[in-house]
Amino acid sequence: MPTARPTAPQLWTAGLIANLITCAGVCAGYALSSPLYGTKDEVAHVDHAYQLWHGTLISIGDPMRMPQIWGYTLPFDWTGQHPPLFYLLLAPVVGPLTDAGHLLTAGMAARGISAVITCLVVAAVMWTTRQIVPGRPEVSITAGLVTALSPALTRLGGVVFNDNLFVLWATLLVGQTVWLLRNGPRTRGLVLFGLYAAAALGTRLPGVVFIGLCATTLGLVWLFTGPRRDWAGILRLSIAVLFAVAVNAWFYIRNFRDTGNWSGMQTDLVGKPGSPLQEREVRPVLEVATDPDIWRQLLIPPALQERVVLGAVLTLVPLVVGLVVGLRAISRSRREPVRMATALLLLALTAVIVAIQLRYAAGGGGAYWRYLIPLTVVTSLLSALGLTAVPRLAGPVVAVWAAAAYAVFAAHIAPPNPSGGDLATAPVFQSVAWAAAGVAGIGAVVAAATVLLVAVARSR
Repeated sequence: MPTARPTAPQLWTAGLIANLITCAGVCAGYALSSPLYGTKDEVAHVDHAYQLWHGTLISIGDPMRMPQIWGYTLPFDWTGQHPPLFYLLLAPVVGPLTDAGHLLTAGMAARGISAVITCLVVAAVMWTTRQIVPGRPEVSITAGLVTALSPALTRLGGVVFNDNLFVLWATLLVGQTVWLLRNGPRTRGLVLFGLYAAAALGTRLPGVVFIGLCATTLGLVWLFTGPRRDWAGILRLSIAVLFAVAVNAWFYIRNFRDTGNWSGMQTDLVGKPGSPLQEREVRPVLEVATDPDIWRQLLIPPALQERVVLGAVLTLVPLVVGLVVGLRAISRSRREPVRMATALLLLALTAVIVAIQLRYAAGGGGAYWRYLIPLTVVTSLLSALGLTAVPRLAGPVVAVWAAAAYAVFAAHIAPPNPSGGDLATAPVFQSVAWAAAGVAGIGAVVAAATVLLVAVARSR
């Protein structure tokens, strides 16, 4: 009897699982080959969680209290301007383990939570891109693979930073916005929109940008594109937004009361020894926007610093091709409000986030590659559109791209990643890191195979 062929939903599920395995392996590879607390920010984030476990909601500039024997020591904690959601997730793990004297286990467990969050980002990207391009499942599978092999996102997934948790909520918020554009202001969708918005604002202040642009997009569509103006839907949307703001207002009011600004950054840290603002330099925005070094810092994560040409090929070529594919699709569907609204939303998010980073750098802040990862859903979508531009060639093209991206990752963890600091270097687990890298490689092969199978099935 003939063997039943797998259906598109089955292949998509297989691709999801393969991408999650890939992401978990890559994050673990980074985490196990990098000495604990080899970056200053990681120390500050874990200390924040530790102090929260003991009932202290710190402010920026408060003294460090976490016992520490490896990596950097800091003169004070500079993460107090961030809302507590991320640290609430870490605290029940970091606190008891640290108090029991298991300092290495506490830090590595915190890295494990960061890796799980990053895997959830992969799933969120796949779901969101499927909402945006519902008729091409190979695009969402490829977008998930691009995310799982992202040298920026997964590097953060191997250390303790709150960025990826924000990326998760921002991606889900965009996906839920597209879902609402397609399905209308249903109560379930608006409840999820409110929850994602509250979580985003409860993780990092740029949640305001995503909430504002997503809500504005929905409001304009419901006002001007239907047979009648949906004031009831707009009212319920407003309630969802107000809920997100109300849940987090207390924290940002606290920031303003303590520092005179909503972000919570303290200007008296400028020039303070050991501060991240120690060498702040104010420059004109136009000068910053035309500085190649600023763009290098924003666009090139550590894994690509020594392989700039390869990194440019792996990132820019799929992005440019994907942008062309996306523009052509939009030009053919000018009368489809959902597609146009989605495209304009993604464009607006990109423009505003980039502008914020340039303005921040002009004011003397750092231009760091991790500041653009909230746009992961945009870059992964465009890259996937580029890699699958020719459906019959999608499988081989994705496989070649994935092999090259995996090689960059493997080369980066080949020697143990160096650690800075004024204390001893924490142990690394290189053999286990290579085992995790092997698992990631198997996952990437399976993911590329699912893209091939889906593309072949669609081209028949």
